[in-house]
Amino acid sequence: MEVKQYMSKKVKTCEDNDSVAFATKKMAEFNIGSIIVIKDGKPIGIFTERDLVRRVVALDKNPANVLIGEVMTKKLITIDAEESVGVAYHIFTELNVRHAPVVKNNELVGIISQKDLAKVLDSRFYGTYLGKNRYAPKDLSGKY
Repeated sequence: MEVKQYMSKKVKTCEDNDSVAFATKKMAEFNIGSIIVIKDGKPIGIFTERDLVRRVVALDKNPANVLIGEVMTKKLITIDAEESVGVAYHIFTELNVRHAPVVKNNELVGIISQKDLAKVLDSRFYGTYLGKNRYAPKDLSGKY
């Protein structure tokens, strides 16, 4: 199971000189928790909901007056498109990231989230080890 099978190919991006207001409106429009920041067509960072809260809102900054490049996460963790889902999940866990751009030959080809990986692993575990019909949806309430 390779990351490229489960990544989203429709990556939403913004430029480092876009305002936080512009980027967050785009994030809201597409119901996404992060946006890849690019410069000259290459990913240089990521802006997440966590960045918004900690680096803008908590510091009483006006999103219209702050550039993404000033508050984005600059240490960009990327995942190779042909990496296994298991290794990608381990990287997410060890480095405490929730979203990562997917690259192939250093080109941005997608994005994958911790939630995407969890769904894949859960379906594989649930379907393979527990049996597909062991729990009916009503049983997923947490009251076993």
